[in-house]
Amino acid sequence: EKHETEKTFNVIRQCIPTDTDLPILHHVVRDAPKYINDFTMRYISAAHLRNADGRTLTQVELISGSKTFKNDTMFYVKMTDDEIGELDPVTNQYPFLTCATGETSDLSTIYVLLSRNPSLLEKYIEQTTDEVAEEARSRKRTRDSDNENDGDDEA
Repeated sequence: EKHETEKTFNVIRQCIPTDTDLPILHHVVRDAPKYINDFTMRYISAAHLRNADGRTLTQVELISGSKTFKNDTMFYVKMTDDEIGELDPVTNQYPFLTCATGETSDLSTIYVLLSRNPSLLEKYIEQTTDEVAEEARSRKRTRDSDNENDGDDEA
């Protein structure tokens, strides 16, 4: 089996060199997570890349839903403060919220992430409140503009 794995990776390396700037590990996490160790050993330079959506490998792993505190405690222990405090560029959510909204989430995972930086909950509430208020102002401006245009038509 080990010989077959090496043959397979030799073929892959012919198509994708090991010093690639393609986020190959992001694809492996999403599509073939059981092979992540084999790919990471061969494509270590891809570990710190961002994918086309701007996501880090950690963010892709969180979105995949395959990591919980119970099944991979060290994943969460190794997360840096920067990773815990970074908004996902697609969902605009902090990691604790990404885990909370996932299908495989568990309370211990959310607790661990929030306990590392409890202020993120307040930041998220402020951000959401500001976004809702801006949407309401935008809708009001649109209504006011529509009303002015209706008045122009009547004149």
